[in-house]
Amino acid sequence: SEDHNKFNDNSIIMTQWKVTDYVPGEDRPGAMYVASGFLNSKKNQSTEEFVTKDLKIKELPIVNYPENVDFHPHGSYILDRELYVINHAYDKGGERIDVFDIIATSSDIPKRLVFKHSITSEWMKKEFNGILNSLVVVEPNKFYVTQYKGQPDSFVDDQMVSHETKALIEFLKARFLGTRNCHIWYCEYNSDEVNCRKVASHFTSANGLTHNKDYSKIFIADQKDIVIFDRDASTNDLSGRIELKAPHFIDNVKYDQTTEKVYGGTINNLMSVLKHKFPDESDELISGAVEISQNNDGKWEAKEVLSTSKLHCVSNGLRMHNHLVLGAGGIGYEGILVCPVVSDDRK
Repeated sequence: SEDHNKFNDNSIIMTQWKVTDYVPGEDRPGAMYVASGFLNSKKNQSTEEFVTKDLKIKELPIVNYPENVDFHPHGSYILDRELYVINHAYDKGGERIDVFDIIATSSDIPKRLVFKHSITSEWMKKEFNGILNSLVVVEPNKFYVTQYKGQPDSFVDDQMVSHETKALIEFLKARFLGTRNCHIWYCEYNSDEVNCRKVASHFTSANGLTHNKDYSKIFIADQKDIVIFDRDASTNDLSGRIELKAPHFIDNVKYDQTTEKVYGGTINNLMSVLKHKFPDESDELISGAVEISQNNDGKWEAKEVLSTSKLHCVSNGLRMHNHLVLGAGGIGYEGILVCPVVSDDRK
């Protein structure tokens, strides 16, 4: 999966997204999944026993979705039992944020999504085509969103250069030439009208986005930086930029209400990703998770809490009780990786 969101203490909702192997004019299939049973992970059992006996993963049916619109979900956010999903529908619907009601079972596990409306406009379809990544919804239909590529995607059928090659060229330009032309946007949707404005700029690739407990802090993953802003709730402006160095490339980041810390998935070895998209497990630590928190002096710190050889190109790391749940949806991995949290005194 590409992105995870905690629905409650027992379940998470996940997006299935794949950026590779795009062919102009073809459908861009995507889906939403629910993983549940995490309350059972508190039992005195091994992670393998929990995954085998208690963890359940199911695809979520989507009801009333508009015809002739592709569903290719990327980042997502849950607010008041509504799910907001960034959808790269390209030439079959354009860039949009789809909003769903989450319908749950009697035991409060999501069982289906009911489409409510889409947040989009001709301006969004032109200026944001394929480049929105992650979002934080602060009020219904009011949200921050990251732009992780400097220019909108253009999928002209080019037999000489593949979409993946174009994406790689843009990534290398940003990484090695220091290009910083990505932004954070604040948007409001009202009566079929979307109004967006830049609230932060000068990012190499603004990727994951999250917040603290009271939404007074906003966190952005920007390759090997975690950028932290103060948020003014009255104006939704961002100020007081702090850049925190991280040990590896960070993708999505998520706030955990239980620990009051932020967790993110990391890519530890970029060259191995470029050479071998689906490598066999080896001794090489190719991905992991990072934890962001304040120390006793109030200083922000980012530390590695997990390294693994079992999953390549990790895009998210969500804390669920005594486990970290990781996924790597962007390159097409199916399933998730569940790892035990190791306390500091056991490391």
